[in-house]
Amino acid sequence: MTALSHSWLRKIDLKLIADQVGTPVFIYSEAQFRKNLSRVRRAADDAGLGDRVEFYIPFFPNSNPHHLAPLKEMDGFGVLVQLPSEYRVLRAHGFDKFIVSPGHVSDSEISFWDNTRCPTFLASLDEVTHSLATRAPSISVRIDSLDSGKPGIKYGELDRLTALLKEYGRELDCVEVYCGSGNSLDDMVRTVEEMFEVFQRHFPTARGINFAGGHGFDYDAHAEADKHFDWARYFGRLADAARRMGIPEDVKFLFEPARDVLADTGALLMSVERSVITTPVSSLVVTDGCRMLMPSAQLRNRGHNTAFLDQDMREIVNEKGVSAAVRGRTILRNDYLLPGEVHVPEGVDATSYLVILDTGAYCATQHMEFLNVPPAAEVLVNSDGSMDLITAAGDELDKWRNLLAEKQPVKN
Repeated sequence: MTALSHSWLRKIDLKLIADQVGTPVFIYSEAQFRKNLSRVRRAADDAGLGDRVEFYIPFFPNSNPHHLAPLKEMDGFGVLVQLPSEYRVLRAHGFDKFIVSPGHVSDSEISFWDNTRCPTFLASLDEVTHSLATRAPSISVRIDSLDSGKPGIKYGELDRLTALLKEYGRELDCVEVYCGSGNSLDDMVRTVEEMFEVFQRHFPTARGINFAGGHGFDYDAHAEADKHFDWARYFGRLADAARRMGIPEDVKFLFEPARDVLADTGALLMSVERSVITTPVSSLVVTDGCRMLMPSAQLRNRGHNTAFLDQDMREIVNEKGVSAAVRGRTILRNDYLLPGEVHVPEGVDATSYLVILDTGAYCATQHMEFLNVPPAAEVLVNSDGSMDLITAAGDELDKWRNLLAEKQPVKN
């Protein structure tokens, strides 16, 4: 088995892409994205939850509306957004089904979301109070099941939330709970059952429960089936818990899968700049990439499977070789794309290419921005105590990638 044995990349004309577009380049597969979405939907249907389940793919892990376009036509799918700018960009590209999970925000932003009539998961009692006072069309909340520093109403505030809703004569439409990235399936099911108890005690008339994301993806696995979250088992146990705990059948279940449906839809193709550099300190394979193309690999100590290709884009497979760090093109000391080292097979030289797999989530979206948040203004405090604005705040689209309004073909 090679790194590309199970990958959709083996059928792609990578040479054409490199010749016409250049490197580094992120490459996405619509077919793989559709396949992943269908796999998740099929698991829900098989568990008898088909009519009760809706999926909202978070925009910020990939942030390319062209790649996410299948969501516009697939029944039961929408997009999760966090910023008004994301909403406006997606609306301009024809998307029309959203939920909003914004973190802590101002009253004016809450009013913006209320005017869109998109379900918006508020993260504090103050925010809920504003929506109640302004007679928002619907009220939804996020609950912090971990009682952590994350945005969300804490368990100790649920009685106050219930009283607040009663005071205004309103009912909760939907409640969101984050099951936690990296948790086991058993832990996630325990959170499901915990939320069912919260539902029964505090919000028995709510029309939906959003179990958010946290569905794992194994970056170390090679076979596609081994990489993905076990939705069949998860939905089976969720359906069993819903029946056992008497959750009404008209209550919808929402989910926000990200890595599981996006990660293996993308790959990063780079050029190798020279033969392996070996020094008394380390061995390096130098590429035209940069760690800022996919900072999450280093930040999360996340290894990705790699493949080296020759000048004709045939995979180089050779047990002989060296272990080397994957170096980026800048002078920065820490410009390494991946943690640790990778096997560089004998035969790799300045005519070769390197593919990093499973870069469809939390990679390109973080290049030159962090989850689409615009840059802040900068102020200089002078020696005499006076202050000068030396950098204006970016507008809401500043630092976005150079997204084309229309797709352009790549051809000879």
